Amino acid sequence: MKRLTFWLYVLLSVTIILAGFIEVLQHQWASLGMSLLALVFMTLPFLIEKRRNIQFPRIFLSVFLLFLYASIFLGTANHFYYRFWWWDKMLHSLSGLIFADLGYLIAIYFQRRKKKKADFNRWVSALFAFCFAVASGAVWEIYEYTMDKTFGSRYQGFGIDDTMADIICDTLGALIFGLFLLYQKRRKVNPFSRN
Repeated sequence: MKRLTFWLYVLLSVTIILAGFIEVLQHQWASLGMSLLALVFMTLPFLIEKRRNIQFPRIFLSVFLLFLYASIFLGTANHFYYRFWWWDKMLHSLSGLIFADLGYLIAIYFQRRKKKKADFNRWVSALFAFCFAVASGAVWEIYEYTMDKTFGSRYQGFGIDDTMADIICDTLGALIFGLFLLYQKRRKVNPFSRN
């Protein structure tokens, strides 16, 4: 799975780099900037792994890479948000699940270092995962608002209705993941492994 995730990263990165050359030739500087931002964010988990000497679960990392590619590169740089009316809501729903999973991994990582009890881990981890995902969605909406007010972009579409629909989608995704954590069978979970 580790090699598969690496080759997925390479494939997605190559498409972004090739698109970057086209964006330079066509003087599409905003799209080029978003493409480069996608590449930076996709590389970040690998740098964190190397620096912290940990390894994210490969399935999580693969899904996270695809999410970043779909949201930043396809959605913003290639205007999928405008081409497909459902693109934004789909990604917000998925982001609730993905960021809840990330919040769960962070909670487990820090709780394991402090060696807390298993029941405490399960409940606190589920709550933290939910809150982390909802907070991430709110921060994203602040980013969209800031971009719209500063640069005159249209990230928020129809204003408050778009913002609230996005936050609701984030919250539903986070709630689904939080409930999954609470009701899954008790088993030993090893979200990170040491390299």
